[in-house]
Amino acid sequence: MLDTLDLQNIDLFKNNSKINFSDINIIYGKNGTGKSTMVGAIEEQINDPEHCVIFNGIERFIRPDKQLNSILLGTRNLEIEAQIQDLSATRATAAKELAESSTTVKNQQSKFNTLVHDYQDFVWENIYKHFQKQFPTDLTGWGGSKKTFSEKLKQLGRLEPINPKQLLSESDILEKRSLIKAGVRLPRYDTFAQQLNFDRVRKVMSKTIRSEAKGQIAKRIEERKLEDWIQHGKPFLIQNEPCPFCGQEINEEHFRLLETEFAEIIDSTYKDFQDEIQACVDLINQERKQLIAWQRYIDEESNTKDESFRLIISKEVDVVSTGLQLLSKTLLSKNEQMQQEVPIDEQLNTLSGSLDDLTAKVNEVNARIDSNNELVKNSADSEKELHKQVLELMRLRCLQDDIASCQSKVKDVQSKLKNAISENKQNQNALNMIDNDIAALKAKTRSEQEAVSRINHLLGLLGNKRFKLCLSAAEDGLSGYYTIEGNDGKRRSVSALSTGEENLIAFLYFFYLVEAKMSEQSPIAIVIDDPVTSNDDQSMFLIVTLIQNLLFRAKENNVQGSQKLQIFVFTHNSSFYINLKEWTKNPYTKKNRSFRLSAGPIGSVIEQIKGKNEDIINNYDELWREAQFSYQQDQKQALWNQIRRILETYVKFNNRTASLENAVRKKIIAAEDTEKKLIALQLVKIAHANSHSIDELMQDLSPWSKEQIRDAFKFVMESLGGQEHFEAHWNPSIV
Repeated sequence: MLDTLDLQNIDLFKNNSKINFSDINIIYGKNGTGKSTMVGAIEEQINDPEHCVIFNGIERFIRPDKQLNSILLGTRNLEIEAQIQDLSATRATAAKELAESSTTVKNQQSKFNTLVHDYQDFVWENIYKHFQKQFPTDLTGWGGSKKTFSEKLKQLGRLEPINPKQLLSESDILEKRSLIKAGVRLPRYDTFAQQLNFDRVRKVMSKTIRSEAKGQIAKRIEERKLEDWIQHGKPFLIQNEPCPFCGQEINEEHFRLLETEFAEIIDSTYKDFQDEIQACVDLINQERKQLIAWQRYIDEESNTKDESFRLIISKEVDVVSTGLQLLSKTLLSKNEQMQQEVPIDEQLNTLSGSLDDLTAKVNEVNARIDSNNELVKNSADSEKELHKQVLELMRLRCLQDDIASCQSKVKDVQSKLKNAISENKQNQNALNMIDNDIAALKAKTRSEQEAVSRINHLLGLLGNKRFKLCLSAAEDGLSGYYTIEGNDGKRRSVSALSTGEENLIAFLYFFYLVEAKMSEQSPIAIVIDDPVTSNDDQSMFLIVTLIQNLLFRAKENNVQGSQKLQIFVFTHNSSFYINLKEWTKNPYTKKNRSFRLSAGPIGSVIEQIKGKNEDIINNYDELWREAQFSYQQDQKQALWNQIRRILETYVKFNNRTASLENAVRKKIIAAEDTEKKLIALQLVKIAHANSHSIDELMQDLSPWSKEQIRDAFKFVMESLGGQEHFEAHWNPSIV
């Protein structure tokens, strides 16, 4: 319970520090004077949601949903719905991001498809057609479609590459295929059997006659054991002188014999040298003859073989033959140059290189013959190996710049597409998570059927304006959503609900909550802020009646002490205020307090109304005063309009609109025909109409006096059961 409201920290109420409240508190104030601010302050200072029930508009209790054509009922459901709305806003952003990323995926997919199509066309034209023409059997099953071919090309990347040294050309593959197809094994060529002794030739060319003669002389001296004599005696031999060793006379004959012995040695050495040179020349010539014979053999063998295995060696043979001729000439020139060494290494090296080239040429062809023979011998394995070679050539073709450029473009867009798909998937997952959260919240909504039953009972009191709430079919697992069924039993559009009808439903749900709290027998503070907003006369009457019931129960419970109830009613409607205040019988006691809120120059002011002279006069009371003033001033037209407005207000507030034509009009018609009856019928007509034409408002009153109009007014009020009401408001001193 709240005995004192502290307003010190609220700027709007600078002149009010504290307000003391009682059990029943009715606060009147025009809009903008701070009623809602005070309600918020009361809620904050009580700070006990379990024991403080507040009505301050429809938003706390119901929410129309045009999409579902239903209203959501219940404070808990509305709290959940608020969370759902927040998530829905987040979902809208997530859905937008998903839509954008989906568009990106679509665009990237389109680009990717175009580039893939271009790539498939390109490899079909530049790889498939070429290799299919060259190697049709190797591409069996590859040409079902361009897509199939491009997919199979990807598989080449998983094959183990062939060593470049072992890689065959297309022509090599075709050649080997032809050999395998022929199935012929070929004999190898014999290589040229070189017999020329290069060391012998080199030795001959490096000898000199002097060195050879010295060698022979030295040999002869050694054979005759004349070394000492040669070494020590010869210098002492003098012609015609005795020999110093033997004493024998050394004459001219002795010297001639000595010189002749050495001349024979020199001549013999020279002849041997010439013979050896000639022998080498003969060997070279023999080598040339053998070379020519071998060439003839090669030519004959080549004629028996396929073109690929023919050995054409004429060029190499000519080079070797020429080299042998030159070598022969060089050897013959040694006869003229026996006294010196003749350089021969460069010439021999050249000849040796030529012979090596010749041998290499033969070996090269023999290698092909060996390969052919191996292919023929293992044709099945050879075909498999050649198939691998074809696939490797295709793989290498894919690595060339033109194909690689196409692949690069595809991979670039594929990477972007992959990223776009990943982002799109993340956005989809985010949206799914939000949807799951929304679904989980919707699952927490609950049915308010008990409250609806109570609300429908009260709505049934509205007569021909009644309607009711119906539980809608479960949509997306929702509870707490209700459709509107009109008086005719047909479903009404929630969009057609007036503000007053929405306000009435919200208030009736609030009233149900209050009754539920009161059943718990615990202290309760009930705060009602402007309960009648845009309500028609019937719904206003219902709301007034329910609040009056609360005031009665509060008074009764507080007196008996069974349950403490404190009620705060805020309103801007003076008629509503006066009606409630008068129901309390004595609104100026400690238990019943009335307050007035008004706007001051520096903020709002709240004042307790302590007596009738301080209390509020509403527009309705003002109408009675104006009517009596017009009556006194004999202003019949003004009097007529003021009476019309009084009757309109009275019948609406007392919920008599529906019975006015049926009951009151019949009662007046049954009365004795008088001028008063005629005027009364006219008043009933204008009071019953929802709108008035200018003709009805500007009634011709010249035939009637003000007294006749007043009496007819009184007659209508009596017919409505308002005789006491008329007497209470019309000053009897005014005649």
